[in-house]
Amino acid sequence: MASIANKTISNKVRTVLTVMLLLVTMFTLSYSVIRQLWPGLAVLSGAIVIVLTYRLITRVDQSHERFAQFIRNIAHNDFSTTTALQGDHATRDLLDAQKVLIEKYRQLKAERSAQHEYLSMVIEHVDTALLCFDDSGKVVISNRAARQLLQTAVIINMVAVDRENGKLGEEIRELKPGKSTLVKTEIGGDSMQLLLAAREFRLLGKEHKLVSLQNVQSAVDETEMASWQKLIKVLTHEIMNSMTPIVSLSTHLEKNLGPDDESDIAKSVKSIASRSQGLLSFVNSYRSLSGLPKPTSTEILVSGMLERIETLMQDRLQEINATLLISVTPNDLCVQADTHQVEQILLNLLHNALDAVEKEPVRQVSIECSLDQYQRAVIQISDTGKGIPPSQLPDIFTPFFTTKEKGTGVGLSLSRQLAHQNQATLIARSEVGHGSTFLLTFS
Repeated sequence: MASIANKTISNKVRTVLTVMLLLVTMFTLSYSVIRQLWPGLAVLSGAIVIVLTYRLITRVDQSHERFAQFIRNIAHNDFSTTTALQGDHATRDLLDAQKVLIEKYRQLKAERSAQHEYLSMVIEHVDTALLCFDDSGKVVISNRAARQLLQTAVIINMVAVDRENGKLGEEIRELKPGKSTLVKTEIGGDSMQLLLAAREFRLLGKEHKLVSLQNVQSAVDETEMASWQKLIKVLTHEIMNSMTPIVSLSTHLEKNLGPDDESDIAKSVKSIASRSQGLLSFVNSYRSLSGLPKPTSTEILVSGMLERIETLMQDRLQEINATLLISVTPNDLCVQADTHQVEQILLNLLHNALDAVEKEPVRQVSIECSLDQYQRAVIQISDTGKGIPPSQLPDIFTPFFTTKEKGTGVGLSLSRQLAHQNQATLIARSEVGHGSTFLLTFS
């Protein structure tokens, strides 16, 4: 700093001396003209005045031009050069000032880049999906969770969101700042319940909206299953308490009346005994939904598990003359779960699939196992049945709901609970006339 100050003083001294010399020369010129002295003196004085004036003007213009060029360099983020010329003592102070300013800008730019990189890393590793877009619809922030949720590699603008799911894009745009809403939607064939929350802010003269998207389907399913389990426990307890004495008394009366008694009372007692036994068996079947054992997680070789299941299903396949196709890619595909519980899920789904194709001209069921784009193991079971009507599809995992004449409505509900216990999801896709597909996806 001392050298800069010394150079500044030296430049000021030279400038003052130049101005003083210019004034003296102009006085000499004026005096020689007024006194009519030797003409050569006037000519010489005039020439010196012109030279000194031109030098001052040139120095000022050069300083202005260099400073303007320096500002233009800064505006274009060029911090690599200065504009002062080497050996130009009059602009040494400008050169040193530029170096100080450039160094400061470099430091600020490095700090800003580090902060931006740190913020980007934090946003990228947040599990909640984040989307930030401006008033023109340009997406300025989309983290890994958002790209996975929307199943797209790049999100440039909100048009990309509309392309994946127009309803979701509309909900995001219309969401009021500070509010949250729950949206039921489907992305890539997966049913989801998304909790949306939004904030708005102004940045660089543009309005921005930051939206978080959280898939709460698992939490909703868990809460729903817990509610069903509590309800079933209460219902089975109360029904069993009421039905047990009725079954006992009706059975006792039926025995005392004798097998040959054809009176109306005997027939009524037999009907009560028969229906009570059926109702008791029906209630007992639902106890399985509220008393599932905890899973014992092991590494399961999928191909080996499917070989065992195919062996178990051979009789049923031959009975209805159906074909079972199995595909596993890669061959050594493994999942981490409870072997017996996963087998139970697959057996339930296969039984349903075979029931669906039993009366169809083409009786085919396929099991395809592979890794999805997020490297998750997916077991897909498809059939060539009639499919499930859209009005019934949302209810097929609900306990007590069934579309079969002799069904209990336990199988699919039990399968979803077993999947949930093993950190997996079970969803259904179906189209009337084109069969149904159930996907078991492991986290």
